[in-house]
Amino acid sequence: MYPVDLIAFGRLKLEPCRALEAHYLAMLKTHARLEVVELQEGKGDTSKQLREEAERLRPRLKAAGRAVLLDPAGKTFSSEAFAAWLGERMDKGERLAFALGSSHGFDPGLKAEIPDKLSLSPMTFPHELSRVMFLEQLYRAFTILKGGPYHK
Repeated sequence: MYPVDLIAFGRLKLEPCRALEAHYLAMLKTHARLEVVELQEGKGDTSKQLREEAERLRPRLKAAGRAVLLDPAGKTFSSEAFAAWLGERMDKGERLAFALGSSHGFDPGLKAEIPDKLSLSPMTFPHELSRVMFLEQLYRAFTILKGGPYHK
């Protein structure tokens, strides 16, 4: 099983999103050892909030072999290209930690420290949908790599 972490700020509040997350987590169990870590969002003005969140996030990212920020300014992939990228990381034995920022994104200092950034889309989505969409794309990538019927 390939180890992957998803580190996110806040909990899923909407029941449909919680149900979809549970669905994809169950399907991912046959492909990866996925751990979802929920961190508390920062408080105060935006810059203070982002600094607090960066301090909570840094130790988690450093524990991983390779940290990837889910960020609108990141690299965009097709599903097939993301699967190929994931496969390359797996072949190298890299443990991946994907981080999904709070509604304000990530602290600029943290963004400068982490070179790998992945964009789900140039569009803006609610935090909860982004989390579910990422899990779906992760599942899709694993099925592409294994030649499963999910991706058509």
